[in-house]
Amino acid sequence: MQIAPRWTCLLASAASSLGAPLCATQPASVKPTLVEVWRVGDDALTSKLRDALETSIETSTDFVLSSGKKPGTLVVTIPTHIKWKTTRGGRTQVTYRVEFSSVNDERISTSSGSCWSDSLGECAAQIIKEAKVAASKIR
Repeated sequence: MQIAPRWTCLLASAASSLGAPLCATQPASVKPTLVEVWRVGDDALTSKLRDALETSIETSTDFVLSSGKKPGTLVVTIPTHIKWKTTRGGRTQVTYRVEFSSVNDERISTSSGSCWSDSLGECAAQIIKEAKVAASKIR
């Protein structure tokens, strides 16, 4: 027989001779932060990075894609073309820079990093990690 976590907590609390709850309460749900992704560069790699970032946002529980500069929105901007170079092994390494700001154009922070062009999801994951820090500054 499987007992639901809530009932387990109640049973454990009732059994406690101290009468104090033995289980922590569930944390309140945190509303996801609205995010807009903007890009200045119009080359294929910059567009692919933006696409990878938007895909990561869509699967994130911390963020929701938005548009229209709604209050409380985090704006993630790729301000220039991403840089790239082909290595001796034939792989292309990309280097990006992004800016985090509010919808009122107040800059929060910047971030940069690199990954392989065939693994832009890794760059997107790095940006998401930094976006969580930036989002905490606009709440």
